[in-house]
Amino acid sequence: MLKINVKKGKRYALKTHVNEVLLPREEAEVIEAFHVIIEPGNYTHPHAHDDTEQLYYVISGKGRAVFSYPDDRTEEFAMQREDVVHVPRNTRHQIFCDDEKEPLRYLCVDGFPMGKPAEEPTWDDHYRAVVELQSQQP
Repeated sequence: MLKINVKKGKRYALKTHVNEVLLPREEAEVIEAFHVIIEPGNYTHPHAHDDTEQLYYVISGKGRAVFSYPDDRTEEFAMQREDVVHVPRNTRHQIFCDDEKEPLRYLCVDGFPMGKPAEEPTWDDHYRAVVELQSQQP
């Protein structure tokens, strides 16, 4: 069992946002959880997961989600406090903080329906892969 306050996770600062890991993938069977913080005017990099579905619970702030589905549909919607957002596998997504003063903060729970990714077995491995991906994007 693990209990941790949402503001006390191990901090991973990325180019576009911060992930504070609450439950690392290496400590659970098929999930992980982290607190995402996107500062005003910032956004996550556009990406999709073929091995992961995600569930977001918005803690505070206001934002916007942009989804591009495998069947070429796109969808955009607002995110605000107490919203729950599901990101299916293979869905390209990008999250924006639209609030001018307050960061967008949400809990993200990743589920690995086919098991955790062998090439990124720890959060440190995942962090290095995301940093590399972001370095290749404008």
